[in-house]
Amino acid sequence: MHSRKETTHQEPSSSLEMHWVSSPSTHQPRLLISRTIAFFPTFVPLSNTANMNRGPPNPRMFKFQPNPKVKNRFQDEADLRSLRSFKTDFSNYLASDTNFLNVAEIMTSYAYGESNNANEKEIQCDLLTENGGIEIDPTRLSYRERIRWHLQQFCYKTSSHGIPMLGQAPNSLYRAVWVFLLLICAIQFINQAVAVIQKYQKMDKITDIQLKFDTAPFPAITLCNLNPYKDSVIRSHDSISKILGVFKSVMKKAGDSSAEASDDGVEYDMDGITIQAKRRKRGAGEKGTFEPANSACECDEEDGSNECEEKSTEKPSSDNDMCICAFDRQTNDAWPCHRREQWTNTTCQACDEHYLCSKKAKKGTKRSEIKKEPCICESKGLFCIKHEHAALVLNLWEYFGDTEEFSDISTEEREALGFGNMTDEVAIVTKAKENIIFAMSALSEEQRILMSQAKHNLIHKCSFNGKPCDIDKDFELVADPTFGNCFVFNHDREIFKSSVRAGPQYGLRVMLFVNASDYLPTSEAVGIRLTIHDKDDFPFPDTFGYSAPTGYISSFGMRMKKMSRLPAPYGDCVEDGTTSNYIYKGYAYSTEGCYRTCFQELIIDRCGCSDPRFPSIGGVQPCQVFNKNHRECLEKHTHQIGEIHGSFKCRCQQPCNQTIYTTSYSEAIWPSQALNISLGHCEKEAEECNEEYKENAAMLEVFYEALNFEVLAESEAYGIVKMMADFGGHLGLWSGVSVMTCCEFVCLVLELLYMAVTHHITQERIRRRENAANEF
Repeated sequence: MHSRKETTHQEPSSSLEMHWVSSPSTHQPRLLISRTIAFFPTFVPLSNTANMNRGPPNPRMFKFQPNPKVKNRFQDEADLRSLRSFKTDFSNYLASDTNFLNVAEIMTSYAYGESNNANEKEIQCDLLTENGGIEIDPTRLSYRERIRWHLQQFCYKTSSHGIPMLGQAPNSLYRAVWVFLLLICAIQFINQAVAVIQKYQKMDKITDIQLKFDTAPFPAITLCNLNPYKDSVIRSHDSISKILGVFKSVMKKAGDSSAEASDDGVEYDMDGITIQAKRRKRGAGEKGTFEPANSACECDEEDGSNECEEKSTEKPSSDNDMCICAFDRQTNDAWPCHRREQWTNTTCQACDEHYLCSKKAKKGTKRSEIKKEPCICESKGLFCIKHEHAALVLNLWEYFGDTEEFSDISTEEREALGFGNMTDEVAIVTKAKENIIFAMSALSEEQRILMSQAKHNLIHKCSFNGKPCDIDKDFELVADPTFGNCFVFNHDREIFKSSVRAGPQYGLRVMLFVNASDYLPTSEAVGIRLTIHDKDDFPFPDTFGYSAPTGYISSFGMRMKKMSRLPAPYGDCVEDGTTSNYIYKGYAYSTEGCYRTCFQELIIDRCGCSDPRFPSIGGVQPCQVFNKNHRECLEKHTHQIGEIHGSFKCRCQQPCNQTIYTTSYSEAIWPSQALNISLGHCEKEAEECNEEYKENAAMLEVFYEALNFEVLAESEAYGIVKMMADFGGHLGLWSGVSVMTCCEFVCLVLELLYMAVTHHITQERIRRRENAANEF
């Protein structure tokens, strides 16, 4: 060993140098101890170093020299040698026993110790190996040399390609070439790494489509009558009675405007015969059933047509002002009208489904098919209506109501209803429906339920999977502002229902009775509203429902799709559950429900009342039907939202998990003539009962078209695993670095940090000692 360091004007201090020597035969360390001179302990040989090859070194062969500051100075510094400079074989010495007595004698013979070590912890301990090499203890090096030594050792030992070539470079040119190659590879790796990271940050996703052949759960089916409330019951409510009265008055004015706009006195040419008619509002295919009705009329007999113009809303002042008209309840048309004395009760041989009759049957009709029906015909016998002679004749002024009885409605209330100067009957009906919803919102939910159709009045027959239903248990009531009482099949979330097989026989088959005779005048169609949805979702029949007519069997074949979307950061969907302010409590989150929630919050914030078409928030009262300010505010913001949806400031995401049902629709005339179904209150003959079913009942079938369903699942297109694989591939390609190599770099950084911290702590301790010594 040899370590030389200049020593000038250093205070002597006592220190020892200990060399642990390992013997290959005994495997026990041997200790070689010497006094140290200057900063690093040295041995000064008295003879040539070659003599060491002759055998184990003898401690007496070495002479310990004092520090240059003491009296016994070195005579010849060239004779100073360290064991580090001895390139010799220590095998014989290591194999021999250590003479501790000689060592102790040498140690005690030295009068005083000379060493410039700072403290006893700086004693140098080197390991002598059999080949004469000595491993350096880096802790004895200075701070900068120690860092340099660690960096050199890392270059020699690292598993990274290229870096060891820097440490083993024989010259500067060789080292510069490898530095250039390493820089080129590093730049290329950085470019590839940036591209990989950018690709990952796009958060792309892919959609996997699978077709599963498994039993699909049967959805919930919501059934509603297109007529929300019974006309015979709802008129007892003052607000509803006023609304219907104003509605009829506005409809009458709109009808008069349409009549004035039409051509009066138009001549129709039929087979060369010219027929002149004052008015003909009813077109082909628009007829319902006709009945005779009394009405106030103005008759002009000078034109020779014998027709009169009805004034259905006015009560006749005398019998001379009264006439009989053919009235259609479906279209509210009263035409033709003739004086009462021109109508005669008689019998007719043929009547159609619209109750239009003829006195004589068509030629070729069999005698057995001719039926004599009671009817009433005008004097010329050109127009006849089926009519029981003993039945009362309808009075149109009573049917339409006297508009004067609503004269107590203030101008503000009329304006609040929103009819204004409307002349379009479709728009008037739409506004009237809205007014009824607003008026009914002032009642309690229990009152609204009583005014709508009951469960057993609507649902008459039912079967599922070919077995009868339990109407009381299988159907649950849901009150809807637009359609009144609705009933949900398969509402229990704890019970799993599924179809045994595909096809209508193994789905839901239900017969419904709507009672068209008790419809409101605002109900434009007769039939059923059907909604297919997941049992966790609110049905929203006004948005997602299908209408099925009476007199038909409507078949809804369905298929199920399951959607699974990724949440952030790959997507933008709402995970399981609902938002905190969701107004449809107890139901799963949906986009439609979110928009309605946001709209309701906007209306409450700006109008101070809630929209009665949606559930309220925080117990806020719904907007009043006759409050002009409420109605104008609501209408204003509704139009603003419809015109510029972006100003709505409502952000509604798709649910992460969603079940969608797609349907295909078909229908057929029902019931057939051969089908005789018993109706609870129908005491007529089978054919007459079937006729009543055609007008008031509908048959529905809901079933799976196939026992399979689609699963659409989103997955990450480039996830963290693929990114790390590509990152590691480029890292290995351009730098030859693996995960273990990265760990080596981490360990190097930690070692350097540890060295820096310990160096700082040591320097701080020395500074404190110096300060303490200066104080004394």
